This record gives sequence, structure tokens and C-alpha cells, in this order.
Amino acid sequence: MLDQAVEILITNAIHTAFIKYPEGDGGPNLDYEWIAPDQSTHIAKAILLDLAANGYQIVKKASI
Repeated sequence: MLDQAVEILITNAIHTAFIKYPEGDGGPNLDYEWIAPDQSTHIAKAILLDLAANGYQIVKKASI
């Protein structure tokens, strides 16, 4: 379950970054369909697989 939550978090961050800053200038030519959500998911999965392959693990910090 945590893996899916992390994947969704990363996917949303990637998608938001491309929507908010597609050209880097925030000018009048913003393209709000610059990257599709499924492309963001693909990138997120690739990031998670690469992290795992290199010995990294994402864990949720315990509540204090």
C-alpha cells in the first residue's frame, strides 16, 4: 500500500511540475496538456524502480 501511495505522490508531483511550468517562464503560451497523467505515472514508476535497483527504499516516517 505504501508503494502505491508513494507512486501516486511522485506521479502528482511530476504532473504538477509540467502543468505549472511547461515552458519555464509561466508566459501566455502555457500548454495545460503538455504531459499526460499516464506519462507522469510512467516516469514515477521508472524513478521508483531505479531507486530500488540501487538499494534505496522509501519509508513513511512514524508519527510522533
